[in-house]
Amino acid sequence: MMDDLDRVGAAYLSHLTEADLLALVHADEVPAATAETRLAALRRAPALLLDVLDRPAVSAGLLNLASADAGERFTLVSPFLVFAAAIHRIAADLRTSAYAPERTAPRLRVPVFDGPQLAAYLASPVHRLFLAELLASFARSSGGIVVTRTPQGIRRRRWNDLDLGRLAVLLDSLPEPDRPVVWRRLGDLALFLSGVFPAALERALSGRLDPARLARTTGLATPPAADLGPAELFEWLGAGWYRLAASHVSRAAMTQAPVTPAPVQGAPAAPASVRGAPAAPAAGPAPVVTTITSVSATALRDNAEHFHQARRVLNAAADRYLFPVGVDWLTPPA
Repeated sequence: MMDDLDRVGAAYLSHLTEADLLALVHADEVPAATAETRLAALRRAPALLLDVLDRPAVSAGLLNLASADAGERFTLVSPFLVFAAAIHRIAADLRTSAYAPERTAPRLRVPVFDGPQLAAYLASPVHRLFLAELLASFARSSGGIVVTRTPQGIRRRRWNDLDLGRLAVLLDSLPEPDRPVVWRRLGDLALFLSGVFPAALERALSGRLDPARLARTTGLATPPAADLGPAELFEWLGAGWYRLAASHVSRAAMTQAPVTPAPVQGAPAAPASVRGAPAAPAAGPAPVVTTITSVSATALRDNAEHFHQARRVLNAAADRYLFPVGVDWLTPPA
């Protein structure tokens, strides 16, 4: 019977490719029989993956790859493994640091003395897994078109999972049981932007994004306070969306099944109601979000409760380990 660590380890294992596992056991440095023995041990006891990633030499090797040519860097391992290495590495750093940097502008770093609180958050293997999955989920963005019928005729609206306003348009196109997936993704996006690309928050707020209107249209009960700074505003929004997802999710956990906006009444079948990237087979519509993993209402509430700590960890990890080593999977929003 699996214990909690093995369950988390099994979730890690489900994301890893064969090349990832070979890299973790240093298959190119040991005899084939030794590599096979190590691989078998990881598959038999997945919790060992957490111990392996916690080793500074392992995370440093995955992130630096100093001997690799720039053109080959990160081509042999998956985004999830690199992001997991970054999260485990920053967890080790914060265990011995009183502060972590707050990146308030591209060239401005402010030390915030909350290292012990962030280290306590990262002490939970579930939290480390959540952040690695979140980063990996944004290694590829999705978008498309929602078609709905209105009294004025057919209306086409674009959606994109790197744009809060455009992602929110999916909510009124989905039946209520499917809306928690979009609320979850809205929360994910608020956390991703505020943690990895904080400079994008100012641009979003100075552009067409109206936080009060976004809050109302996505089901949040009250508009955000007018005196909140960009980071605090996105924390308020993201935590609120996670709570909405938790309160509406059914007893069964959300699964990684495709989500289809409700078909237009009186229009052709569902496949015609959504078009966009990533491409879908002719037999069905494109999935709205293909990267959401199983999550319970309890986990969503936990993410809402720890939104601030998660944002600060992502800020420190991105600043120290993702951008300096040239990870280019994460595309900054326009």
